[in-house]
Amino acid sequence: MAALRVLRLLRALPLAALAAAAVAAADPVAILTAVRGKVEVLPAGGKPAQRAAFGQALEKGDRVSVGAGAAATVFFNDGDVVELGERSALTVGARRTAAGKPELPGEVYAQVSRFVTAGSRDEGLVAVTQMRGTEATAFLLSPRKTSVLSPRPTFAWRAVPGATRYLLTLSGEAGELWTQTVRDTACAFPEGAADLAADADYLWEVEARSETAVRQRESSVFHVVAAATAETVRADLAGIERGLGAGSAAGHYVAGSYLSGRGLYQDAIDRFLALSRLRPESPDPHEALGSVYRAVGLADAAAAEFQQALALAKSP
Repeated sequence: MAALRVLRLLRALPLAALAAAAVAAADPVAILTAVRGKVEVLPAGGKPAQRAAFGQALEKGDRVSVGAGAAATVFFNDGDVVELGERSALTVGARRTAAGKPELPGEVYAQVSRFVTAGSRDEGLVAVTQMRGTEATAFLLSPRKTSVLSPRPTFAWRAVPGATRYLLTLSGEAGELWTQTVRDTACAFPEGAADLAADADYLWEVEARSETAVRQRESSVFHVVAAATAETVRADLAGIERGLGAGSAAGHYVAGSYLSGRGLYQDAIDRFLALSRLRPESPDPHEALGSVYRAVGLADAAAAEFQQALALAKSP
């Protein structure tokens, strides 16, 4: 099937763009993976101090300063994680006096770095605005242009005005696998259907139907990762939770960035949504969400997140 043959290219494009951006902006020495309260970064070279942000890349000589009642977490390229409490400071590249946590795997840092060097919310908003002018509003939500860990994913889409039922068809390289008709905007993997093969590409299509006509039709693609890759990802996520704390702001940010770097965009969205609930005053989770929504082609959702990030960044 032609759509499935181009899936590997579709999955590679966002990662290639992220990799190119990472090369253009030299690999950072460290990354801020959590910020709470007044935290500033004084860049090396005498540049003015700036407000710290989740995912901010740090170079040698940059100084992180934490104010009263504030805190920050710094993730170094050697895998070390340093937590800074209130009224503390750290200069990147200097002897570390703050207590560190167990090191995270090097692959985690590589994927996080790839994601955080991929652009700003301003650039993202411009790109999404251009994309919105050329694409119709998508209604398929997940799994959309993403890799997935589960061989039995759940499918979700937006309600289509006038539609009374939805016909979902799943296909693989050999053709149609199964169809389901539902009245809701989600469909669990059918109980009697066989698990999807690992390291394989799939296409799913939804027809939104009224009693008399097809109101809208859309298809998307996804990839079930190889079993060894899924095992590695789960082990790395477990390491992130051990090193940064399950449910912590830093844990959600690092996990979301890591998953994005691996093309597991829906899992990344879930992590960044959790982070936005944990840090509702911060623009950074919305910037991260905008980047991931843009990667899967949900232009309107991406624009909304970038605009929210800009609004929060301007607030006192």
